[in-house]
Amino acid sequence: MKLEKISYSIYCMTDISFSFYENNSKVYETNRFLLPEILIEKINANKQTIIENHKDNKVLRIQDKYGLTFLCIYINQRNIIAGPFLVNDDYERYIDEIIINYRLISEEAMMIENFYNNMKVLTEMQQDLFVQVIKNIDNLDLDEIRIQNIQIKNIDTASTVSSPTNDNGLKNIITNKEIEDKLLMIVRNGDVELAQSFDFQKIANQLLIYQNNAFTNMKTNLMVFNALCNREAIKAGVDILLAHKISNNVKFYINKVSLSSEIRNVAQKIILAYAKAVRDYTLLNHSSNIKKIILYIRKNLTHKISLDAIAKELFITKEHLSRLFKKEMKITISEYITETKIQEAKNLLRETDYNILDIAVLLNFANSSHFSNSFKRVTGVSPSDYRKNPTD
Repeated sequence: MKLEKISYSIYCMTDISFSFYENNSKVYETNRFLLPEILIEKINANKQTIIENHKDNKVLRIQDKYGLTFLCIYINQRNIIAGPFLVNDDYERYIDEIIINYRLISEEAMMIENFYNNMKVLTEMQQDLFVQVIKNIDNLDLDEIRIQNIQIKNIDTASTVSSPTNDNGLKNIITNKEIEDKLLMIVRNGDVELAQSFDFQKIANQLLIYQNNAFTNMKTNLMVFNALCNREAIKAGVDILLAHKISNNVKFYINKVSLSSEIRNVAQKIILAYAKAVRDYTLLNHSSNIKKIILYIRKNLTHKISLDAIAKELFITKEHLSRLFKKEMKITISEYITETKIQEAKNLLRETDYNILDIAVLLNFANSSHFSNSFKRVTGVSPSDYRKNPTD
């Protein structure tokens, strides 16, 4: 188990994952990637192919078409795969390729961006060192390592610590609670505009997440803030699965924060992400069947969606499905699918530099003309005009 323990320590220091295989079966892994399931399956399939064809002392470096690189080592009848990592920082094109090729939008697209932005870039020398460390772990005698612990006694100085029950402490507690309630109200109401304009800099010294100056405590309190916002979003009607994805993305951001100056930006991202989810995805006022239809459409937005497929999913007839939807939503399912795709297209036009054809392909329109015509019919402007002057 020494190799596993040390590899886990290396993972904690470098964020480079390890997978161990024996007889072509995975027996240990340091972590699971925060990626869409389809990408995780692809990475695991690639690893499986590697280990089934690697049974000698050669150290392999394998890079896939998206720049993900793995080091493959065979030691003591075991395959060890370290990675993925990057070999250079020219990775922006891979992000776009994956999003387009796998038809990823919203939170899943954000996962890909986070994944690449936080991946380690290893030089040739660093890779060589990495391999040498792994290959020589078995020769390392941990029992011979002794760290001498020396403490310097602090000199106590006369100081007065304010009691949390005094007037100032009580005032700060009340202020923090008021601010917290205000922030959660933004989430509850899906008030994206207020979330974008909220001055985190101004309230930094009063806000719940800044009440302790220790950097670790700041990150811990951000986690608490994330949990509070997540709960409010679910109470407001956001689908639990979507709320879970947002929470995972937020945790990924928080874990990667390395400077206290970044805390405010992350806090704003948290509240903005949940406010947008409440604004765009709440289903609180819909009946059970309509919720299921809407969730199915959202989860399959980048694919061809047919009445037959939805009816089969809900175990009802197409005719009954259409009547239910039109009665409650006041529009047909086809119109709703188009409007939902156009709303997502607006997000992509605002927040990415994808060209019109890329967006048309991503959202499964027949061609760019079909997409442009649909976009103009719904919004009143062409996609290119909207990109120049975006509005909600």
